[in-house]
Amino acid sequence: MKQRSQVIGLPVLSIIEVAFLGKVQNLLINPDSGTVEYLVIEPEQWYLERQAISFKDVAAIGEDAVTTEVKANVATITSVSKAMDLLQKSVTVVGTRVMTRKGRISGSIDEIIIDEQTGKIAACSWVAGDKKGLIPVDQVITFGKDMLVIEDNFESNLLQDISQLESNSSAKAVKSESETDPLEYFEKQQKQYLIGRIVTTDILAANGEMIAKKGDVVTRELVDKAEAADKFVELTLSTSE
Repeated sequence: MKQRSQVIGLPVLSIIEVAFLGKVQNLLINPDSGTVEYLVIEPEQWYLERQAISFKDVAAIGEDAVTTEVKANVATITSVSKAMDLLQKSVTVVGTRVMTRKGRISGSIDEIIIDEQTGKIAACSWVAGDKKGLIPVDQVITFGKDMLVIEDNFESNLLQDISQLESNSSAKAVKSESETDPLEYFEKQQKQYLIGRIVTTDILAANGEMIAKKGDVVTRELVDKAEAADKFVELTLSTSE
């Protein structure tokens, strides 16, 4: 998880060219999905136009830099229509007032917490006088330009720090996995187990097509091919390390 303030100001570097592309100036948020979709980049020379990079093209957000594979992932912001639309909507979340579903105004947002893997806003840091805490995103109803609309009982669901947020996120992931259909979960694990093993005998489809030859290394594509030919069980029984 990253705070907005930890991302703003970071240099943006391309991995292939090892080039400095500028510094992160702003985050463009899609209010419909509650997701950071673009990073606005301030170029090294002040007279050049600001640029944008799609969050999906960000390789990593580290402590010292944001990286992307190639500098071609960065484009002038006016050439990216969706980025321009979000820029005009100007939903920053930070600095907005907070209102509950029933219309009670309560404090404001002074920071947002972002999942650096997906760009999703995980929580908003709320302050109201001497009260403060993190509002989990599942308590947010609407990300507005000037107002964050949240559930009425949000105070009973406040988190106190990012570590608690990360812990809850991990717990949800584990719970989600445990709630998966047992057969589906087993098949997923079995497929993962097969990859990299060696086929011990030729496997043919019903029409005689060769699915796998003895000595082939099992890949994801081979697993998918065997499954499509209704030969997944045979493949499972015909491999070795």
